[in-house]
Amino acid sequence: MGTKLILDEDFIINEYKKGKSSLVLEKELGVSKPTILKILKKHGVTKKRDRCKSLNIKEESNRFIIIKKCPKCLKDIQITSNNPTIACRNYFNSVSKKSLCKKCSLELQKGEGNPFYGKKHSKKSLTKMSKSKKGQNMGDKNHMKQEKYRQMSRDIMRSNWDNGVLDRKVMSDKMKETRRSGKLKSVIRSKKEKEIVVEIRKMGYVVQHSLRVETKIYDIFISSLNLVIEYNGDYWHCNPKKYKPDYFNQKKQKTAKELWEYDKNKIDLIREKGYNLEIVWESDLKMDHTLIYKLIKKYDKR
Repeated sequence: MGTKLILDEDFIINEYKKGKSSLVLEKELGVSKPTILKILKKHGVTKKRDRCKSLNIKEESNRFIIIKKCPKCLKDIQITSNNPTIACRNYFNSVSKKSLCKKCSLELQKGEGNPFYGKKHSKKSLTKMSKSKKGQNMGDKNHMKQEKYRQMSRDIMRSNWDNGVLDRKVMSDKMKETRRSGKLKSVIRSKKEKEIVVEIRKMGYVVQHSLRVETKIYDIFISSLNLVIEYNGDYWHCNPKKYKPDYFNQKKQKTAKELWEYDKNKIDLIREKGYNLEIVWESDLKMDHTLIYKLIKKYDKR
């Protein structure tokens, strides 16, 4: 009379859940595969090959999509593959690992959560990286040197403007907000502006090179006189004494009239805010080198 084999059903279920297949358990325990499957069914354990039936797998453009929730923010995450079985497997792997959405995952990597937090490259590594990058993407190696890539970039930008992907008003508002917040600190200063600042300082005045008022930036500001000085290059601002309204400025891509209207808005704004304003034209300063001195003395009540 044969001895009945007593199986540890809890052991079988746990091993199966860890990833061992019924075929592997069959060989390890020396029992038939139907016996293993019978135990799994008895305890309501779903066989891996059947678990995909419980999922709502959608097919779009030859891609199979399964939706799961991010454990942290509860927003939908798409699990995709061109094979439904692989999509199913990736879904359950993601669930078992409690994978987060990209946004939540990146949030956890900020500060001390970043695996590189507090770490620095050694001098040897920095030298090695510097040498590997030296000369890359420069000169003829820069792909934008080729006309086909430049044209491709132009076409993409035009398409984005035409399709509304890039909205001029939205971008303009964002740029204005950036200027107001002071995040945009780079200001182009001409050589002549710098010379004027030096000259004013030699006269004993505290002078500020560039003044931001709302979204506009003005060249020179003397706080003790509440005086703003705008230095206008004849070409860059199309001096009315030299240019007609319909003259098209190639550098600014605007007509002289458009440039004058922009400058007028700057003038109106600064005067509305209660500042004194003097505009110095390039040609006028060349004719009279004492012009800056005369303008300042006009406002100095001492």
